[in-house]
Amino acid sequence: MNAVPGIYVLTTNRLPPLVPIRKRDGYKPRPYGWGVLLMGAFVFLLLLGQWVMDWSPDLALVLMIPAIGCAVAGSFLVLLAKPS
Repeated sequence: MNAVPGIYVLTTNRLPPLVPIRKRDGYKPRPYGWGVLLMGAFVFLLLLGQWVMDWSPDLALVLMIPAIGCAVAGSFLVLLAKPS
């Protein structure tokens, strides 16, 4: 679900119409789009880790490391997109 607004922002270089901000606020669309995509990857890796937990708990643990990295990087990029 998070991938759709991220792809929209990266292809059109503007924020989606449902984002509750004003145009004069000066958000940067590119970092926001990448941040939203990384947050979508975080959710996907988190769900994938839960799905493979029955087969291999070690693989689920290995999937948590990039998931946490995606969450941290995505949050940083979304916060970076805000004007100072």
